Amino acid sequence: MGRSQRLFAVTVSAKRRPDMDEDAYHKYISETHAGHLKHLLVKNKIVDYTMQHNTSELMKDIDSLFPNLSSCNHSSYDAFVTIVFRNIQDYINVKNDPHYMSVVNPDHANFADGPSTMMSFGWFEKHVADSKLTEG
Repeated sequence: MGRSQRLFAVTVSAKRRPDMDEDAYHKYISETHAGHLKHLLVKNKIVDYTMQHNTSELMKDIDSLFPNLSSCNHSSYDAFVTIVFRNIQDYINVKNDPHYMSVVNPDHANFADGPSTMMSFGWFEKHVADSKLTEG
């Protein structure tokens, strides 16, 4: 098998505003914020946009589901959002788009705890997709 294409990825380890209810936060980022962002990402030919929601409801059962997991630290983040770009220039294009600057970026104040949120940048590999091995 060949090597997978190197794609540029941004992962946001997201924390909600301290005054925001957990359910309201997850609904907001899934519906409102994603709604502001999705069409811009499609317009810029983004490869992938995913959210992983970490809820206290799920975490209360995690030790019984994975008894050996207690030896590692559980994440305190409310969500992980990953956006995969074809390259760094696509990321720059999204960040410089007027819609991003006037709608998407200011919207973070409605749900995000900026100082507690972390971002990571790197290249992205996909090894399995739709239950099939990928080229890489």
